[in-house]
This record gives sequence, C-alpha cells and structure tokens, in this order.
Amino acid sequence: MVYDCIIIGGGPAGLNAALVLGRAKLNVLLLDNENPRNKVTGHSHGFITNDHLSPKEIREKGFKDLLRYPNISKVTDRVMEIIPDENFLVITEKNQYEANRILIASGMNEKIPDVDGLMKLYGKRFFNCPFCDGWEMKDKKLAIIVENEDVILHFVMMISHWSDSIHLFTNGLILDDSIKYKLDRNNIPYNEQPILKVDSTNEMIKICLSNNEEVIVDGGFVAPVLKPNLQFANQLNIDTNERGRIQVDDFGKTSHPKVYAAGDNISNFGEQLVFSASSGSKVATGIVKEIALDKFV
Repeated sequence: MVYDCIIIGGGPAGLNAALVLGRAKLNVLLLDNENPRNKVTGHSHGFITNDHLSPKEIREKGFKDLLRYPNISKVTDRVMEIIPDENFLVITEKNQYEANRILIASGMNEKIPDVDGLMKLYGKRFFNCPFCDGWEMKDKKLAIIVENEDVILHFVMMISHWSDSIHLFTNGLILDDSIKYKLDRNNIPYNEQPILKVDSTNEMIKICLSNNEEVIVDGGFVAPVLKPNLQFANQLNIDTNERGRIQVDDFGKTSHPKVYAAGDNISNFGEQLVFSASSGSKVATGIVKEIALDKFV
C-alpha cells in the first residue's frame, strides 16, 4: 500500500496533522517511537481542555481520537531512513512503508546541563518553560541554570516575571560585562563557578559550587540545548535555518517538494504543546489543499 502521507512523530503536531489528514479522506500512517522529549514532565499546562494533564494522557487522548477513522493507522516503531524516489520508502527498525508525501513531526532532542543530581529533578522541580510551569513555581526562590550566553538575558527576563527571587548559575561560563551590567541593574545575583552537584530533599534544594559556596532554592529553570530529531532524514537534503530548525514556508513545506514539517522542529518561538498542535493542523490543511489542486483540472 502507498500511503497518501506518512507522519513521523506522535506528539501534538503529528497527532493533529493525522486527524486533519484522515478527516480529509487520505490514507495516513503515523509512526511514533513513544519516546517523547516531555516524558519526564508530570503535568502539562497552558493547553485549553488539557491543562494539568500529563503529556502521556494527552497523547493517549489523541490516539483515541484517531481510532474513529479507519483510514488512519498508527504503528509504534522507529524510523531509520527515508529514501526518496517516485514515492518515499520509509525504513523502520521493524518494517518498511511507502508514501507519496512525508510529514516530519519528530520533535527535538534536548540536552540539559551536565550537573550531578539535576536530571532526577528535571520535570519535577526544575523545568525549561516558564509558560508551561511558571505558575507552579511562582513567587518561589528559583535557580536559573544557563550555559549559553546568547540566551541568558532573555531567559532571566522571562522567569523574573514569575518570581522576584531568582539566582543565575552559569556553571563555569564567564559572563560578558554587558550582561553583568544588566543583571546588576535588575538586582539579580549570579555565580560563574562550576556547579559540583545539586543536592535535594523533600524540603529544599542545594546548589553546591566549586568555591564551596552553597545556595538554597526551591527549584528552578534550565535552558537545554535543543536540536531537531532528524537523523533519519539525511537523504532528503532539506534546508535548515540559522537555529538548526527545518526551514519551511507558511504551510510547513520544506525545500523538498513533497516533504513537510510541523511542531517543535520548525518553531522559532517557544516549544509548547499548544503551538505544536496548531502547527500540525495548519500543515495538514496545506497538504490537503495541494492534493486537491493537483486533482482539479
């Protein structure tokens, strides 16, 4: 069988795209490895009708919606390679599939600062998105751990909206004087020493620095390094932008005429569930429009 479209990734972007394409009478295959970036997150927020549900619950609700449509199939598998030809051959760990179009909604790989003890708190008391978890951390004493000088001021500025008590840690990065000037003007303390470890109990979190200083906080935010999950797409030769995200037009079309992208891997502003779901819907409508135009003579 040649699918009208194969979607790679079963997050909000992929799920919403599958729903829209399926409702447009297209034969759709959704391939998902069930290893989402937000699996460490206990609750998601800011997504109307889904506020405070876990990412897992949202995904399960999305998969259930797709079951209404017999022309939508969902397979748990990992995509290894996509070979472009007259159609696309999608090779997975377990099988191979053929499609006329490809929609990449595979999200991002993330790497948080390599600090002993931080990972076990990630998604519980340390987070990366204040719009997602700022309310839960509001007015608390917060650590901000950022190792990239390019995003420090933006990250600090945004989180300062939710709490007046924040402390920046650069984990060994020496700040430019212009950044220090801004931090000092806004009365934001900072430490440039490497972080030895993050100790935690039920009551408190302790940031332990290489100069033997210890700072007590309630939790905090980290700025991870994010890269699109595109290891399977080498043969597609699709363009990326200066941030490493997939370059697309207004309806998610990439530099390859029958490859599209949606969700976090095209985002230039915030990686949030509601943005991804909207992106998936918009790209899917663009695909349907293209197919309709191809048939209309």
